[in-house]
Amino acid sequence: MRGKDRFDLNVPEAADWGGFDDSVKPLRRDSLSMSVIVEFTISTDEFLFGTALATAEGMELTLERVVPTDAGVLPFLWATGANFEAFERHVLEDPNVERLTSLDRVRDSVLYRIEWNGIDDLISGIGETDGTILEVRGNSDKWAFRVRFPDHNTLANFYNYCSDNDVPMHLQRVYTLTKAFDQGHQFGLTPEQREALVLAVQRGYFASPRQATLAELAPELGISQQALSMRVRRANEKVLRHTLLRSEEGPESSHGVDLS
Repeated sequence: MRGKDRFDLNVPEAADWGGFDDSVKPLRRDSLSMSVIVEFTISTDEFLFGTALATAEGMELTLERVVPTDAGVLPFLWATGANFEAFERHVLEDPNVERLTSLDRVRDSVLYRIEWNGIDDLISGIGETDGTILEVRGNSDKWAFRVRFPDHNTLANFYNYCSDNDVPMHLQRVYTLTKAFDQGHQFGLTPEQREALVLAVQRGYFASPRQATLAELAPELGISQQALSMRVRRANEKVLRHTLLRSEEGPESSHGVDLS
């Protein structure tokens, strides 16, 4: 991204964002002081930690919500799939990984703690510009992030950091928390999670007796049964947390994140 136009708060509302997707538009002036949420992707081979975690087809990885720090960046990871031995062997062979510890297992998912040796430019940039990682998932091809910044200024700083350090991230969406609530995203669901939950309800997965199984629904979404199972579970958890626990934890709380 080096050499691209730097992000300037004085650009007109219809201006191009340089390396960002053409479909993404700058935020309105009245939203500059609001928290800003950014969704972007990066190729696995351009993401240091992603390369270390790259694995075989069918394994889905999700990272816990975290504020990046030098002391313990991205330490917790959920891995969902079948071949955990191969995954662990691959991760431990990477020179940027100091230690990999299995902490817990829930059905077909394992929670790991990872201690890193390397420093990743993307994660460093998020930390240096006061970003908070809300959701992130990845596979052998690419990683998708959802990050919150305190305001428009810190978002601009992050964009400029990526430009200066040749971090080839591809922006998908930019929006404020207010816009997210107005558009019905108050439960914190990603489009993929909402799609899976709606399909499960419409096909009678939650009915008694059950009218459809995850094995029958997964092909409709083009994903594995295991991936759909995690997607539905996490979507259910988000809905319950935002409805039952919202008064105690606030509208942004979440436990475990992904972009599935």
